[in-house]
Amino acid sequence: MMGNNTMDVATSHKSKPRATASCHPCRTRKVKCNRLSPCEACTTRGIQEECKYSAPNEDRQAIAQAEMITELRGKVNQIREQIAQRLAYRSSFDGLEEEEEEEAAAMEIVYSALRLGTEDLVWHIVGRIRNGEDLRDLAKDVARDIGIEDDFSVCL
Repeated sequence: MMGNNTMDVATSHKSKPRATASCHPCRTRKVKCNRLSPCEACTTRGIQEECKYSAPNEDRQAIAQAEMITELRGKVNQIREQIAQRLAYRSSFDGLEEEEEEEAAAMEIVYSALRLGTEDLVWHIVGRIRNGEDLRDLAKDVARDIGIEDDFSVCL
């Protein structure tokens, strides 16, 4: 019983027929019509004089505008997606720049200590580097040992 009621509702609901907006030649050939007068398809075929419409000009323009709006919305969404991807890509490098700056500051400290330090300090630093110690940790210790910790604490 319930199945019959749902069928009655489905069959009683009819959509309003949509106005035909394409020109006669495009409808006959079943090709896309851009609804200009004459349309692009008829102009390409050299039959501009046959390009006639049964729908009023206002209806054609409204449908063409609705299609253009839909197309533009799609392009806007595509551009938004591209912008979001680029921002995500760019932000992934923000952390890297900071790490690279810290690494460069650490290298400067270690280099200065190697260049200006005593022979014992140089061998001590070389030994820690050979043991694979993190350069930033080494630079902090070296800066403290040679008394320049305050100068480079901001960098590290």
